[in-house]
Amino acid sequence: MARKSMNRSQKIASAVTAVVIVLIAAAVTHFTNFGEEVKKNSGLVQKPASGADLSVHFIDVGQGDCTLIMCGGHNMLIDAGESDQGEKVVEYLKAQEIESLDCVIGTHPHSDHIGGLRAVVNSDIKISKIIMPKIPDEQVPTSYTYTKLLKAIINKGLTVTNADDFTFELGSAVINTYTPKKKYKDLNDYSVAAKVTHGENSFLITGDLGKQSEKELVKRGCDLSAKVLQVCHHGSRESSTELFLSKVRPSYAVIQCGAGNSYGHPHEEALERLNEYTSVIYTTDTDGTIVFESDKEGMNIKTEKSDGN
Repeated sequence: MARKSMNRSQKIASAVTAVVIVLIAAAVTHFTNFGEEVKKNSGLVQKPASGADLSVHFIDVGQGDCTLIMCGGHNMLIDAGESDQGEKVVEYLKAQEIESLDCVIGTHPHSDHIGGLRAVVNSDIKISKIIMPKIPDEQVPTSYTYTKLLKAIINKGLTVTNADDFTFELGSAVINTYTPKKKYKDLNDYSVAAKVTHGENSFLITGDLGKQSEKELVKRGCDLSAKVLQVCHHGSRESSTELFLSKVRPSYAVIQCGAGNSYGHPHEEALERLNEYTSVIYTTDTDGTIVFESDKEGMNIKTEKSDGN
């Protein structure tokens, strides 16, 4: 028996149904975790998280760094981009219903890391502790951004804790900070590194560490191993050395950089070294804000933008 042909109404209904299916599939790919196919052709299998209580947000602040860690009602912010990104960061925190921050870390006193912190300090979000590296007196910057941040901290009745090798809890996560001890010419090399450990999952946030301070942390025996690496200095060719990466051995990498930035970040040399360990490299210029969720075993990964858009 011949197959009955569809009438015009049936054809239109069928076409609409097909379009809806495609749109739903696209939305699921965009907004939910990548599950066992973390990224195209990555070859990396990752168990999805169920009931995750830790989230690490690599917030898109253009050419700058900003990372939010949330765990069991406790919150920590590391850097906040340039000054013009401060209100955006505050809005993001409030969208997450954050009323207080257990700890704020300014990795080092360059404007693309601490510029936005003044808006955070001046907001109505309660801050319990601020950690920043101690810079030798003769190298303390007198920039408008740095001095205005210090003034805002004082006006709020807060103090700065000099960075050191600290260990503390953030909910069910453990935070380790590693602080370069030597004297350096470049302020980037004073960057505070923070490792977040949550069961089998771990994250290393590195600020603008350069090859000299990377070498120091390795030589001192700091535990740098991490499943997720926030790549040093926006993917600069002078950072993420082979020695450093051999200790971290990341499965995932996140590079925070701005689209079309004048520095050319990330540099090809750094990407080539990273590719020796992982093909799963997210960048905020193409992926937007990137969020990792952990339940101590599995992880979910969400991006603000679809690939290349």
